[in-house]
Parts: sequence; structure tokens; C-alpha cells
Amino acid sequence: MKSLFPSLSFTFAGLALLSGCGGPNIVTQHNNNARWGANLAETTLQPGNVRFFFGKLYDRNVNGAIYAQPLYIHGVRTASWGTRNILYIATETNWVYAFDADDLNPNPSAGLLFSRQLQPTGLTAICDETPSHVVGITATPVIDPDTGSMYVVARNANDHQYYLHSLDITNNFNDKHTPAQIGGTDAHGITFNAECERNRPGLLLQNGVVYAAFATFSCDAGCPNNVPYHGWVFGYNASSFTRTGVFCTSPESGGAGIWQSGNGLVGDGTSIYFETGNGSGPLGDAFVMLTASPGLSFAHSFQPSNAAQLNSGDTDLGSGGPMLIPPGRVVGGGKQGRYYVLDSGTMALAQDPSPTPPGLFDGFQAFTDTYHNNPAAVPCAPSPPAAGCNRWAVPGCYIDPQRYGNGEQCGPNIHAGPVYWPTANLNYGLLYQLPEKDYLKAFRFNKNTNHLDETPFLTSNVRTIEGMPGGFSSLSANLDHDAILWVSYPLGDGQWNNVPSRLAAFDATNLQRLWFHDGGYLFAKFTPPTVADGKVFRATASNKVVVYGLVRLVWWRRAINYLKELVATKVPPPPPDPENGPAVEAKYKTLGGKIGLLREPMGDPRSLGDNAGGFYQDFRGHVLGLPASTVSVKPGPGFVMPACSQPHASEGMDFEASIYWTKKTGAHVVEGEIREWWLKAGGPKSSLGYPTADEAPTEDGTGRVSEFEHGKIFWTPAKGISTEPPQAPFPRELSK
Repeated sequence: MKSLFPSLSFTFAGLALLSGCGGPNIVTQHNNNARWGANLAETTLQPGNVRFFFGKLYDRNVNGAIYAQPLYIHGVRTASWGTRNILYIATETNWVYAFDADDLNPNPSAGLLFSRQLQPTGLTAICDETPSHVVGITATPVIDPDTGSMYVVARNANDHQYYLHSLDITNNFNDKHTPAQIGGTDAHGITFNAECERNRPGLLLQNGVVYAAFATFSCDAGCPNNVPYHGWVFGYNASSFTRTGVFCTSPESGGAGIWQSGNGLVGDGTSIYFETGNGSGPLGDAFVMLTASPGLSFAHSFQPSNAAQLNSGDTDLGSGGPMLIPPGRVVGGGKQGRYYVLDSGTMALAQDPSPTPPGLFDGFQAFTDTYHNNPAAVPCAPSPPAAGCNRWAVPGCYIDPQRYGNGEQCGPNIHAGPVYWPTANLNYGLLYQLPEKDYLKAFRFNKNTNHLDETPFLTSNVRTIEGMPGGFSSLSANLDHDAILWVSYPLGDGQWNNVPSRLAAFDATNLQRLWFHDGGYLFAKFTPPTVADGKVFRATASNKVVVYGLVRLVWWRRAINYLKELVATKVPPPPPDPENGPAVEAKYKTLGGKIGLLREPMGDPRSLGDNAGGFYQDFRGHVLGLPASTVSVKPGPGFVMPACSQPHASEGMDFEASIYWTKKTGAHVVEGEIREWWLKAGGPKSSLGYPTADEAPTEDGTGRVSEFEHGKIFWTPAKGISTEPPQAPFPRELSK
């Protein structure tokens, strides 16, 4: 029978190679080397059952933040545990974990098959864009299911070097080869300096070679002795760990790092594609194509006509990551919010081949800053690079899209790569992305003309807050139907802060939201969820991975699995949920403790002595960046927005916060001006009662909202406090 999707023949071949009996394995960042982020063989999850019967199944404890995408393999024949479907996790403290994905025991310590710490860990000198100040395994590993090997790059906190590991995924992560220290000198005599480099993009396994890429270690800072950082790609033979190639992107000038917000290097079987960041050389702020055999050699590149402006404004193209769409298109964008569609053979623009009219930009404006898009408003004042625009002094001021390249505070800032549903229709596929400051959108790719529509085909009513870094997505579908887009995004400005996050599901045919869950888990920056076998795996920075699925009839499956585990391994029963003061302390820990927004406790948890059995604890929190996007407080006098290349332009703002708990409502945070108003109205004794959810962005993203037992408190920086239902007496002084 002739395929209805002939251009996707290599896709189905790839599915066959990566599939177990239940569906495709997820062995690399965004699912395949083209970085589509799509599981096209998901037969369990459907929009109808996700809307009504989907929820959290369990979470699992890990050591460290998870910035590498979770990976998943069916039917692993382990050395000690029989055949299992395994979830693989890597963390910033250099731990790797193998969990039984089908173990539904709610005990967060259950389900662990084996784990190992690959290298020493510890604090390191790095800017606050890494709030933990711990760097270990950042890049998503890659698994070769044919050999049972997982390739991982880990940073040693003692010698500051990076090591490539080959681990046995069936047997305790035993080394299959002696770890290789990554390094070398390129053809121009430039030597890799691990002190100022970080491995962020997902690893690429292609033709028996593992490729790893690097960019600046800390906020565009250079190496010791004023030596610049560079962008690097290294190749190592997967069997022998012999280095097969080394490529430096900027031997003449420095910069041009490859970070891509964690998006993996793209491979088509013979070539490698990536985007670079700030740099004044010919490969700075550029799309680059390398020939991967033999060695690594430059093939082609594309540098936008305004690359010098992007470099000056810290609006680097390299915040995004490319995607390969057959038969011969590379698509990607950067902080200016523009998409570029390139010929994958020549790296020439396949659309918008020259700025028209003269003076405009290459590519097309895929996204806009919807918080500052009213031309009738007063223009936002300019700021020096790297901010470029003062978006905080006058709420709602206007930023002309022509200014988006002037600084990272001007535009909608694309981070990482889009997601592609190739089988959406016989004639077109759909490309999805949620950038900063704009709505979730889908663009139609015409498979007959190889043209990407330049106006959105679908637009959701959900957008991210006015801050970084947008949302990160994966797609599940049963080939051409039951498609769901799964998006992880922050509930505050995640550039400088450890902020809570949300996982949401959208019907991929219309972008209507089906379901969401917050849970107070810290945002795992740049990390998309993983979807396999009816489960969704959510990475967090709260030392936990969270697993979701259909909750219908879960109780009996959980009971059977628990009894089997109890007999086989004597796993202890799940501990009771903490209560009273320990419940408050557990919430504080989930929110990051002293490296979270709440920072320092002001005393111990205390009893309220009321009939509800309430407990609370006060905190002196601290927020960096634009505060109103993260907490219900306004910028203070003299506030200056920090930027990647100016990380200490502002020292942030303090605010007051509290965690309140009752057995009925659970533990939740109230903070800022919402907290102040609520306490003056009587706090738990007011008509609103106790909080039932943490403070979060309003649906339109313009303010903050806290939910209580008997109502809600809303706040915006322009209008202050309002309540639902209206409360009386109303403290007018707090509403100004």
C-alpha cells in the first residue's frame, strides 16, 4: 500500500528502529536527530481522556535539578530486575537514575532500579542564571538502544573538566569505556578551555560518533586572563572514544557559542546543523552546517543581515535551536522572534531571500511582544545594550518590532527549537512554539511547496508571563490523530529566579487547553516534557521528576504493583503526608529553600491555634529581574533590569511572603502586595479563608492572582488589588 505521507519515509524507518512493542523509545533530546519533539505512536493519550481522566501518578526523588530531558526505553532486559520499561534521569549534581516507569507506588523513594554519581559535584562561580550555582550534567544524554549504551557529558566540580561517559543502561550504569576528558586544539591552533565553557545542547549520536557542543560557561563571560570563550563541537567514536573531530566557531575573534537553550545538535546522516550566539566573526549569530565525515569541517552558513545589531544588543540568534524538515529545510529563530527558513544543502534562505523593502530584516516576524504592542501607546524608552528597551518604567508602553534586535528586553525571544507534527495533514505539517511574551502558535508547513506559512495557522489564548524564557514543548499523536501538545512553562521570570512552573496539555488541532497542573514544582529551564506509553514525564528543579498519566482505575493497578514490589523487594509503604510544621517545611523545600524565591525564613513554623489546625511560616523573599512578572510587587525607585551580559545591573528586590497550611487546604504561598492586603483584611480569619493555591500569573499574564477557600485576590502593577467576590471594607490605600 502506498504511504499517505511519502516524504516521511525516513520518519517511519526511524520509528521502527527506536520502537519497542509499546511505542517509540525516547533516546535523544526532542525525540530524533531532526529535533521534532514528536512521538507519533502514542495510542493511549487522547484529547478526550486527557481532559477528564488525566493527572499526577507519582513523583520520584533525585539529587539535583533536572535540565536534561528525561529519556525512556521499553523492555530493557536488566541484569538484576528482569525486563522493565525504564525512565532515565540525569541531574546537575552528576547523578544518573534508572526508574521503573510502571511502578505506581506513591512513595517518592520507590521505583528506583539503580543510580550512580558520575563525577564530583559542588558549588561553582557562575552567574545567577544558574540559581543553584551547581553545574554537572546539563546537556540531554543520548542512548544507543542497540548496544544498551547511554552517552553522558558530566562536569567535574574539582578539576572543572568535562568527561564523556558510556554507561550500561541495563546494569547499574557500569562504565562500558573509560571516561574521556573532552578537549583539543582546532586547525587554527585554538585550544579548548573548559574553565569558561558549558555543554548545553543535547548530544547527537550519528553514524557511530557522539557529538557534544559548547558555549560560554557564565553569562557571556570569557576565560581567565581576558581570553575569549568560543563555540565548539567535538566528535568521539562511540565504541573507542577516539576523538574524530574538533571544530571551533570563532578562531579569529571569540564568542559564537553553541548553547541553543539545550536544543540538540541536528544531524541528517552526513551533516550537522546548529545556531550560534553572540560573536563578531563570520559565524557569530549564524546558522552553521558542518560536514561530519571525515572529521568535522565547515560546509555552509547563514548569517542574518543584522548580525552586528544582534551581537551588540545581546539578541543572539543562538538562543534558539534549528529543526530539520524534509525534504531539505532548516527552520529556527532567536531572540528577535523571527523564523528563518533555509535550504539544508546550501544554508541559503529558502524564503524571504533578501530584506524587502531595504532596511528590514531577513526571515519573517513569527512572534511579537504582546505586552507592548499598542502603537497608540507612548514608546518605551531606549536602554543601553543588552536590555535595549525600558519596558518597566511605563506599563504598556509600545515597542516597535523594528526595535526587537536592539536588546533582549525588546523582543519576544525564542528559546530552543519548535515542535513539528509532520502528519497533521496529507498536504501540510504543523510547527508549534511558545516564545516569551506571546501566545502559543502553530505555523503550517506546506509539504508540496516546502513553504512555511508566515502567519499563524493556530493561536492559543495562553501566553507566558512578561519575562524569560517562554515554554518548552513535546507532541504526542497516533500518527495523524489524537495529537496533544505538552508544554512546560514558568509562572514567573525564570531567567534569574527559581520559579514555580506549569505543565499544560493542548489539543494540537486547535490549541485549546485541555488540562494543566502546577504543584509548586520549580521550573526546569529549557527542558521539554517527555511522552511515552501513556505517561508524561516532567523534569523539575525541585529535586524531583513528576510522572502523569490516566488516573482512571489507577488504584487497583497501584495496589497490584505495590504488592508485587513488597514481596519482591520489601519496599516500605509510602510515608504519610507531612502535617503541621513539617508540611510547611516540605513546601519550602519544594520551592527551592534558600535558593528559591522565598530565600530566608523569619522564624520557625508556628501554629495559628484555630479550629482549622493552621500552621504558617514567614519569609523574606528576594526576586531578580522584573518583579511584577514573578511576585505581586512593583519595581522600586532606580530599578534597572539585568541582562545576560550585564547580570548585576540590579540587585533585585526583597518582599514578604508566607506559607500557610491546613490539612484541608494543604500548604500554599501568599506573597507581596496580595499577602499584605489579605493579612490586613484578617488573613485566615477573613471571609476569604486560607489559601488553596500558590500565587500565580493571571490568565492574561498582566498580573498575579491568589486563590482562597472563598474567593480570589487579583493584583496588577497598574491597578493594584481587586477581589472576587468583592470584599468590604476595601483598603483603598492598598489599591492604588
